[in-house]
Amino acid sequence: MHLRHSLSSIIVFLFLPLLLQAQGKSDKLHINYGFKVGFHAATYNTTIFEIDGYEYDDRIIQSNKIGYSVSPFIRLSKNRYYIQTEATMSISRHNFEFNETTYKNDEQLEGCSKPQYNLITYCTQVPLLFGYKFVDSGPYGMSFFTGPKAKFIFTGHDKQRFKHFKYTDLEESLRKIVYYWELGFGVKISNICFDFVYDIGLNNNTNGIISKKSGEKFYSKRSDNLLSFSLGIIF
Repeated sequence: MHLRHSLSSIIVFLFLPLLLQAQGKSDKLHINYGFKVGFHAATYNTTIFEIDGYEYDDRIIQSNKIGYSVSPFIRLSKNRYYIQTEATMSISRHNFEFNETTYKNDEQLEGCSKPQYNLITYCTQVPLLFGYKFVDSGPYGMSFFTGPKAKFIFTGHDKQRFKHFKYTDLEESLRKIVYYWELGFGVKISNICFDFVYDIGLNNNTNGIISKKSGEKFYSKRSDNLLSFSLGIIF
């Protein structure tokens, strides 16, 4: 049911520009479409883990690995203004190293390896962007764009690995939908386009951490920002 709802939402976003055009044919709106490939990395503005009495907060070291994405997109434009939406398929990779810890009972871990958490997620990102072309001369163009974005995470396919914890069966319960606000800058040269994007996370990415064998539940909170670059072609 969740996957069906996600796909329905993607279809609505993709065909929204076409519906708008059908309502305003006399305005001489133009449709462009294209394809982009890119890479991204995440930075966290809030990170809290509480596992087995240990509290791991923003002193966590996050070693980001580069993620990858592919994006078909469609754009509806009039004069210097446009609306654009995409269906971005992406792979994100994260590595959390728990360097500093505070134990609630003031006990210490001695001679232990630093806990680590490795995470790989697969998702579809669907933004609804509003843009303005401040340079639009011949084959050259530059624009600013902004708008909301929904990220649909395929939680049944994520890969998690907790290392050097007391529990060996930890699993983080990820939210299936995460929301962002996107800010971007685009450059176009003929049919080639470059996009620089910064996404601000608007909600928590996780429902907590569980130990499947013992039934223990632990608290976690993560809100991330995404920095990405893409190269594409527009027709």
